Amino acid sequence: MCVRYLKALCLALLAALLFPALGAADEQPPVLPKTFGGWVLRDARVSAGAALAGELGDNFAVLVEAGLVSSHAGRFTRSGAAEKGGAPAAMTARLYRFRDASGAYCAYTFLRTPEMSSSDLTEKSAVGRDRILAAIGNTLLELSAPGAASLSELKTLVALIQQQTSQGSYPTLWQYLPGEGFERTSDHYLMGPAGLARVFPPAEDDWLGFAQGVEAESARYHLRGQPLTLLLAVYPTPQIAREKLREIEQRLGAKPPATESAPGATVVDLAGPAASPALFAERRGLMITLLAGARDPRLARAIFDRVQYETAVTWNEPSWEAKEPPFIVMLINILIATCLLLLYAFIAGLLFAVIRLAVKRLAPGRFFDRDEDIELIQLGLGSKPIEAKDFLSSRPND
Repeated sequence: MCVRYLKALCLALLAALLFPALGAADEQPPVLPKTFGGWVLRDARVSAGAALAGELGDNFAVLVEAGLVSSHAGRFTRSGAAEKGGAPAAMTARLYRFRDASGAYCAYTFLRTPEMSSSDLTEKSAVGRDRILAAIGNTLLELSAPGAASLSELKTLVALIQQQTSQGSYPTLWQYLPGEGFERTSDHYLMGPAGLARVFPPAEDDWLGFAQGVEAESARYHLRGQPLTLLLAVYPTPQIAREKLREIEQRLGAKPPATESAPGATVVDLAGPAASPALFAERRGLMITLLAGARDPRLARAIFDRVQYETAVTWNEPSWEAKEPPFIVMLINILIATCLLLLYAFIAGLLFAVIRLAVKRLAPGRFFDRDEDIELIQLGLGSKPIEAKDFLSSRPND
């Protein structure tokens, strides 16, 4: 019975420790706020799985690769300010939830349209004529027909959503893209083969290596009438990048760019008509750069040279630097150490003497000064008489 009760107590304690952790893991996902700035949420619904696939259409596969978990949609209305004709103001909202901030940024680059321009609503946000996209941590907010909402009201909505989301850093591969000939809003962050096939389709399967942890970014360029597509792929190690470049060259027929471009020439100057378009590829450390649509190897060389990517070895372990202290400090430290050593010797000797005297008084001849252990030879130079036991040991074995 005692063993049974002990097991029950242990299980109860274990449950008490695990349930709070499970509750934190299953916390309420981010949702659209019920009210903000006079706007009221109506017809709210949460979509996932097959229902979400029907709503997103062709974008569903790309968003699933990005780590889409669920979607919370609804319609905001404000009865206080009427539109023309007396109808209340309204706008449609959808909040996509992803596993991390990289997934939200990936979805942002694919759902953004060319007519949209950057906004300061969030770090990654774009505004169009009747549509707004804003990445907020691991979520992506999409608003349709938001014209009746002011900027301050939209920022209030973003702040309410931001309180529910987990924040993180967005990918920075777009910073390496060259600026000359770049088509606005054509950059896409890639997290799987479905997204890759939409922007860079030499093959349908995972030929770039997403299963090996590659991080990729694509962009379109237009130079002298030639549409070009640039793809940047960063791998975890140089060894993986080297093997992947060899596979791309063998499978897709990728060619290396020219050894060097024409001196002083710009990319536009080099984009002259030549042979049929080819796929060019080059590795630089962890990064593989691919260019599709170019006719001139010198053009590929010029574009690759404008990819501002450099590898560097960093050391993030704490380092220690030996510094010799001044002579006076060394001398003071030596004197302090000597004094401490003398003090220790004095205290140790005094303690030993006290213990020895106490033991001799409490147990005379039992632990110290025993006759069978004393074998001193006396010369008889003093007044003490010489005894035979001083010359011969009295132990039985001697």
